[in-house]
Amino acid sequence: MKIRLSVFFFLAFIGLLTLSGNKNGRASQSGAGNTGAPGDQTLNGAPLTCTGCHDDGAFNSIVFISVLDTSGVAITHYTPGKLYNARVSINASGTGLSGYGFQMIALRDTGNIDLDGFSDINPNNYKIATINNGRTYAEHANTSASNTFNVRWTAPAAGTGSVTFYAAGNAVNGNSNSDGDGASNTSLRLFEEITLSSGEEEIGSAPLASISPNPVRDAARLELNLQQAGQYQLTAYNLSGELIWSSERTLPAGISTEWIPTENWEAGTYFLSVNGMKHRKIVKILKL
Repeated sequence: MKIRLSVFFFLAFIGLLTLSGNKNGRASQSGAGNTGAPGDQTLNGAPLTCTGCHDDGAFNSIVFISVLDTSGVAITHYTPGKLYNARVSINASGTGLSGYGFQMIALRDTGNIDLDGFSDINPNNYKIATINNGRTYAEHANTSASNTFNVRWTAPAAGTGSVTFYAAGNAVNGNSNSDGDGASNTSLRLFEEITLSSGEEEIGSAPLASISPNPVRDAARLELNLQQAGQYQLTAYNLSGELIWSSERTLPAGISTEWIPTENWEAGTYFLSVNGMKHRKIVKILKL
């Protein structure tokens, strides 16, 4: 009996240390991601979030994600390589509320790949933590008196496609365990902005590329007239800026033809980008 009691109190003590230690961040303390993102820590095959331990209904807690440009305007499309403010806000109410915590990650939707785009500044109320599997999270640095966390995020390179932010947030009462807290989680998807960078060929200039037939059904004939041979990236986006198709090809100088498979595309309007050797051309495709 004494042995059982000793084991019980030992496990309780370890659990208390773990729960109180997570006030410094779940990734930092326990090496785990609990945002609800694909690839995070799981239980019975489902991603775990902070709600598993901290949501007993004491606080009515709602988490919001917004990504803001330098003017403070919330965006739905990101410009590749641009710096943004990824904001997590936790709205909560209840008696004894004393602080807040959060964890967030941004993944490329294709393959759910960690973009590792967060950066840290001082002073702030968050930090960056990388766990053993290589994923990097932004999370609270100790319990924060503020319910808002503003994280620097650099958008990925062109051709990445849509990105989804996943975040979980806690409203806590500061009693060094999870009793009486409130948590929730959310996600936000951003689409890539289709832009032309400096020095690239504008739409409507020299006949670098054209599509036929247009409208198209099963396959589009891409006719090229390139000044230089080399590696070119062919990418197709829908009107929301979401990457639909991509292929890297070695193309010759002069006139050539490439075929673009469109049979699995939904009906609608798309933009096909031919990018390489300091030239870029975007042509519109109408899929029937």
